[in-house]
Amino acid sequence: MVNFAEVAAFAPELASDVMRLLPREFQEAFVQSPNVFMLFFSMGLAAVVVVAFWMLTGMGKASGMARIALRAQALKRTKDHRALVLIAEIEGGDGMLRQEMKEAIEDNFGMFSFEQNVQVDLFPIKLKTVPANAHPETRRRIAVEAADALERSAADVIVWGRKTILGKLDLRLTTLPGYGRTHEVQDFQLTWRVGRPEEAVQRALAFSLARKARPVLHRPQDYKPERLQPIVEALDRMVDARPAEISENLQLDILSDFASGALSLGERGGHIKWLSKALDARQLYLDKVDRTTDPGAWGAAQQEIGRALTALGEREGARDKLEEGASRLRLAMDALRSTDSLQQAEVALRALQRAEQTLQQRRRVGLRWPAA
Repeated sequence: MVNFAEVAAFAPELASDVMRLLPREFQEAFVQSPNVFMLFFSMGLAAVVVVAFWMLTGMGKASGMARIALRAQALKRTKDHRALVLIAEIEGGDGMLRQEMKEAIEDNFGMFSFEQNVQVDLFPIKLKTVPANAHPETRRRIAVEAADALERSAADVIVWGRKTILGKLDLRLTTLPGYGRTHEVQDFQLTWRVGRPEEAVQRALAFSLARKARPVLHRPQDYKPERLQPIVEALDRMVDARPAEISENLQLDILSDFASGALSLGERGGHIKWLSKALDARQLYLDKVDRTTDPGAWGAAQQEIGRALTALGEREGARDKLEEGASRLRLAMDALRSTDSLQQAEVALRALQRAEQTLQQRRRVGLRWPAA
């Protein structure tokens, strides 16, 4: 224990020893004007402390940047066909949290892609977690910094964020932007219980990263139905569960991808249940999308509803579904023409032509419709 009485008694002797170490000019200045001398001496000492602080800070930043550069180079050298996911620092979290996230991604990533193995790295970079309504330039700068880490390490997607007081993970993720596109950051939240995270939450995290790193369900028609079906079935279980631990925007992503995958299975000769499930899921999605704020998403949802109704009408011989499907497809085309979704508009046009052709053929040959 510190004896303050001894320290107080020793202080004058220490001060005397320090003064003897100073040059004679300083000693004389202290004797003549002690107050002025101590003022300038204090200012000089403060300046030395400030310079030392910034030197140490700079050295720390340089060390951190070197560590990031070395890790990125090592990852780039060993990059293979697998998707590479970076987990940056999680503010308010510890090493155990990041390790649990890593294990959740490794265990569930293949469920939403055709790759059973994924490479996940606890990358030593700290990115700011700003709210969704932060200034766009602030968000853009953070996205650029994250994209730089992706480019240097040849990674596919990076996730970072913070753990709130209530135990929720407020996460951000981004990928390298396509040619001519701006950097985008997706925000979502998960309730993550460290030590025992819910299985649905683990799968939701893996899904969010898989759909960015390996976007299978953006073009489901490019894959064989037998390969696509396990992914759709996994999403079907998540849609049915609807866990409260997953934020609504991520729930909508799950719902949207499931609807697209189920529709693709149903259109290509799959069980009629997939068409019904796709129709229900896309209608539920449409109820949560505003045409004025997101005409592209609204039009794409109407397009898939129209396609599902048309396919059901063809399978069941139901004129009302064919007619409603054609009507929905016209709405979709009107909405999509005002957006950049030209491909979606073309899909809607082809589906509309098919629906109208089916209706005309039945009228031409005089086929009777089944009784309602």
